[in-house]
Amino acid sequence: MSFHAVHTLTGCLLHIEASADLLGWGRPPLLLLVQDRPTPSAPNGLRRQMRAVHLPLNDTRMGRYRAGLADLLPDLTTALDINQPVARPTLAACVDIGLITNLLADPTPGLRLLAWAVCYEDVLVESDDLHEIRRVDAVDADRRGYRITRLRGEPHPMVRVDDHDDHDDAPTTRSALARLIQTTSKPGQITPTAS
Repeated sequence: MSFHAVHTLTGCLLHIEASADLLGWGRPPLLLLVQDRPTPSAPNGLRRQMRAVHLPLNDTRMGRYRAGLADLLPDLTTALDINQPVARPTLAACVDIGLITNLLADPTPGLRLLAWAVCYEDVLVESDDLHEIRRVDAVDADRRGYRITRLRGEPHPMVRVDDHDDHDDAPTTRSALARLIQTTSKPGQITPTAS
């Protein structure tokens, strides 16, 4: 991805975190599919238009996944791989798989998958103190990782964009999002309709 695309995606993720901050704490996690396409008015498709589709997760049903997003994301990857069985009922109750497959199969000329992301709240243990923290984790089509974090009460979030995924402090969601990107960005690997 170009520097401009990385910058625009980072801005999009910051906007998502800022919107979550305005809504307050105690919100269910959110799954995001980020795509872009040529701007219709731009000559030769040189300018692109980004969209982030919010895919709400059913927080009550998410409780069936003991490890939360760390378990849900691999299930979603499996459900979206045409060579695997259809999603388990637990997954179907957590997220609208039909909407995802329709978005991925959208025939709009030049439409491309940019990233998958999750916005969620977590607890940070630091010096024997517990702190509430909101995170936006994402992986783009080039397998670059993004992490936006904001401790409760902080005026501004922290941003980290990382090209390397082999370090010890990589979030657990990163490898799951990377597998989701890999599965859904391959032509012919996405089911055209939900079953």
